[in-house]
Amino acid sequence: MGDQHDAEGIIRRGHMKTNLFNKTLTQLAVASALLSSASSAVANSNEGIESASLEQIIVTANRSQQDKFLSLSATQSIGQAEIAAIQPQNITELLNTVAGLTVANLGGPGQSSSVFMRGTESNHTLILVDGVRVGSATLGTTSFSSMSVGLIDRIEVVKGPRGALWGSDAIGGVIQIFTKKLKSGEGHVTAGVGSNGYWKTEAAIGLGDDVNSLTIAGSVEESDDFNATDYAGQEDEDGYDRQSFSINGYSQLTDEYSLNLVSRYEEGGSQYDNQYGGSDENEHKNYSVKLGGAYESGQLLVETSIAKSQDQGGTFKGGANPKVVSEITTKREQFGLLGQYSLDEKTSVVGGFDWYEERVSNSGLAYAKDKRIARAIFVQARHQLDLFLFEGAVRKDDIQGLDKETTYNLSAGYQLNDDWLVSLSKGTGFKAPTFNDLYWPGAGNPTLKPEKVESIELLVRNQFENGSVEVSLYDSEIENLIDWAPNAQGIWHPENIDNATAKGVDLTVSLQTGELSHLLAAGYVDTEDKSTGNQLLRRPKVTATYTLGYQLDALTANLVLDYRGDSKDNKYSQLTLSSVLLTNLSLSYQLTNEFSVTGKVNNLFDRDYVVAEHYLTDGVNYQLSATYAF
Repeated sequence: MGDQHDAEGIIRRGHMKTNLFNKTLTQLAVASALLSSASSAVANSNEGIESASLEQIIVTANRSQQDKFLSLSATQSIGQAEIAAIQPQNITELLNTVAGLTVANLGGPGQSSSVFMRGTESNHTLILVDGVRVGSATLGTTSFSSMSVGLIDRIEVVKGPRGALWGSDAIGGVIQIFTKKLKSGEGHVTAGVGSNGYWKTEAAIGLGDDVNSLTIAGSVEESDDFNATDYAGQEDEDGYDRQSFSINGYSQLTDEYSLNLVSRYEEGGSQYDNQYGGSDENEHKNYSVKLGGAYESGQLLVETSIAKSQDQGGTFKGGANPKVVSEITTKREQFGLLGQYSLDEKTSVVGGFDWYEERVSNSGLAYAKDKRIARAIFVQARHQLDLFLFEGAVRKDDIQGLDKETTYNLSAGYQLNDDWLVSLSKGTGFKAPTFNDLYWPGAGNPTLKPEKVESIELLVRNQFENGSVEVSLYDSEIENLIDWAPNAQGIWHPENIDNATAKGVDLTVSLQTGELSHLLAAGYVDTEDKSTGNQLLRRPKVTATYTLGYQLDALTANLVLDYRGDSKDNKYSQLTLSSVLLTNLSLSYQLTNEFSVTGKVNNLFDRDYVVAEHYLTDGVNYQLSATYAF
């Protein structure tokens, strides 16, 4: 029960990339300039939250601004400090530092990757970019390899079911990526090179003032990379290229009303190995744009937004003339209405309406159905009674072609003092079957039911002068899992035949001792496929990353130790993948106030390891970059 369709391979390779938007970069730039705004975060009237620093504010957990310490769900925010310390080539390198998340890269940075949150499937995490639902409606996953780190401002990760606020897909949790937003006059230019023929250029600039602001960012990168698999006859370099562009703007029209827009465009491609022959290269073009408005007056806040996203992936045979591309496309239009009313400083209510339409197309055979509409209403209430905090949310989703789904979250917390918080939560979530599951030509099963989860979590959080600690214990029951297997005629066919459990504990510790900074993210998860009694695939029981930072004047050093325990791969043979401890080291030197240089070495001791059967990993490799910031 690893990546869906991994066993058969052919379907997966045919749709390996998520779906494209057929707009050009020029069209996006023009459209964004005309709209000239960016996504607003929902405000909160609580005075304690207003005084918190930006790093301590989160919006994904409750769809409204909240002090991270007072959140009753396990959360982690990855900001510019973490990005600078890790110097990632891929978003998955950042996600790998979050307790409870396991990353499996199927080859190099340009290859497909899987992110398993708290033992759930790789398609059980909802991915948002600036509040926009992105990813493939055919595979049900999001291609992290197509996203550039150079466009990221921060990432928020909320663990555990959040179906009551976000709807389908949020079984394991939610990952929200926020694109760059700079102050007026700020900017930077970065150029870098590395092993495997890697090079990159990035640039970003902030324009405007406090009333009207605009951030423009762009990134171009390319790599020859290394051989992705051990398949015979596939001994070649599997390189990639990525070009990305984003605009993030804001306009305060009146004291009460603001407009905002975020947009991004990504295109590129990669080479890959295919043991079945045929296509061995792919290309992607991903696009999203969101225009929003916010009205805030006194105790009332109302937000509206319209958005559009398109993912397109195409596969083809490299070097063939003429080039014949097999494409699958997802187009998604989205509308949201959210209102928040604060009765007083201790009680607030949030409610809203979500609507989106998904359309898919295939350059080969047509889907039996190629469109569906989803509608949902939700409400959440929060209340503080002395030292007790309470949260409750309920949501009803109506997705065309499926039964209506009702999900909920209930949480109760107790704040022992200003530094300690304990909470207990119970929640549910679901994932609607994908278009491939339901309507794939000749193989889909339109009678499938949504996959579902019920989970309970105990959370303990402590903040102190030099750091913080967060521990969460969880127990999840997952049912109606969809599995593809050959029927009597030998045709691969999906059925709701699997149930699973995932029980574990996450630990995150942040500590500053003198000139040294420490960040430990560790997780233990015990998963079980109830049909076989086996551990779920590619999900080691124990994972941990430890980041040690040291700063001496202009020199900053960061050492990352990344441990991955034994895991199972291949549902039929239960192949064991051995544990590994990787060491990464980065150094940064500030030559002047504006100019800095950075170097990084990954897999410092050249460990030989595997995270998925047949897929290779890189040995010792390096990156060098220079940045001019103003």
